[in-house]
Amino acid sequence: MNSFLNQLNETRSNKQGIIDATLNMAAENERDITDIELANIQALKLEIDKLDERIVQVTELETRKAKAAELQASVPSTETRSAAPARVISEEATYHSRSDRDFLADAIAAEFGGSYEARERIQRYQNEVRLENRDSGTSNFAGLVVPQYLVDQFAPLRRGGRKTLDISTNGSLPASGMTMNVGRLTTGITSYVQSSENTAPTESSPDDTLLTVNVNTVASMFDLSKQAVLRGTGIETQLLGDAIRSYQTKLDALAINGSGSSGEHLGILNTTGINSVTYTDASPTYAEAFPKIVDAIQAVASNYYGGANYIVMHPNMAGALMKAVDSSNRPVITPASGGPMNAPGSYDRPGYDSRFSLLGIPVIEDANVPTNLGAGTNQTAIIIGDFNESYIWEDNSGTPLYVRFEQPDGNIAIRTVVFGFSAYTAGKYPTAFSAITGTGLITANW
Repeated sequence: MNSFLNQLNETRSNKQGIIDATLNMAAENERDITDIELANIQALKLEIDKLDERIVQVTELETRKAKAAELQASVPSTETRSAAPARVISEEATYHSRSDRDFLADAIAAEFGGSYEARERIQRYQNEVRLENRDSGTSNFAGLVVPQYLVDQFAPLRRGGRKTLDISTNGSLPASGMTMNVGRLTTGITSYVQSSENTAPTESSPDDTLLTVNVNTVASMFDLSKQAVLRGTGIETQLLGDAIRSYQTKLDALAINGSGSSGEHLGILNTTGINSVTYTDASPTYAEAFPKIVDAIQAVASNYYGGANYIVMHPNMAGALMKAVDSSNRPVITPASGGPMNAPGSYDRPGYDSRFSLLGIPVIEDANVPTNLGAGTNQTAIIIGDFNESYIWEDNSGTPLYVRFEQPDGNIAIRTVVFGFSAYTAGKYPTAFSAITGTGLITANW
């Protein structure tokens, strides 16, 4: 076998081994993988995908070479010719996490500085994106696709993140259009009992209602001096990374509590038809809140005829529940490591990424759940539902971010706009969700 092909296979095996070791370690410690581990796995997966493509290419070359040699051997010839061996060089993407080239500095230098080298690198990167996605991605400076390693490395970290969107059904936006239409069967077919033999069945008239979902834009903008861009250190990872985090956090917050107007998505809490459970209590306790949680779960079962698969709440609410004790001052929700018996809930460790469950349903702590609801603007909410019916469509298959550069008049500065297109709805089956609200969810009262 070709020595270069052996090297490619060995490199791939090593990278896959790192992924397997990370997952095995998490399994042995009975914990979920961390955000950093997830980012490393995603980066390794991209490298493995590129190696797989190169392995296929080299294998095809070796197959052709063998067939050519077989054909040549079958034809008598008095002339001997030697050909230079085929040589395949493995190259990484133009911009990657270990690159000595800065994507943001190159983009600005190419746009405003007329740098041929920078423009050539940017153009090469945009071509790589098109080849990888097999589409006609944007290749001009009005809409540069942000390198994937920035999205993978920075989007999930700090800020509130997009924890609710990550458990939702994710899809890709159509290539064009500012609305998406989803058909909803609102009047089904009715079955009847035949009153007597040889009589015609009773006819029913099914009907559907079109659910129209708007495609909206979320954007962030910041000005930066040219000196900071061209001579600064870490500008790309700090500012562009933070803009990406801000984008993802805003998008997640809209999916939870967007108004559906003024360019906002219609979030779960404002979707007409979801199950509503009110908890009114000036001195709330876990013993009084627990039946409300059960009510919300059974409302999904009774009205949606399905089961809730996640409970989403603010970390403050999760903390209020976890600190509850019984009459003997023992915690009601206990650490999973103790092998609890008859406990309504458990957790592996307190924290934003903890594995916390109530009644066997995983709890997602999402800081984007509002804490300013109600007349006193001090109430939060608990959302319980089947989040398979929470739909988010984004541009470019999960990498919906583009960057645009402008030059403000009269300033030696660069204005950077990070933006993306998306559509969201929880309205296909509103009864798949329950929201618990009321004065009992003022966490300061717990």
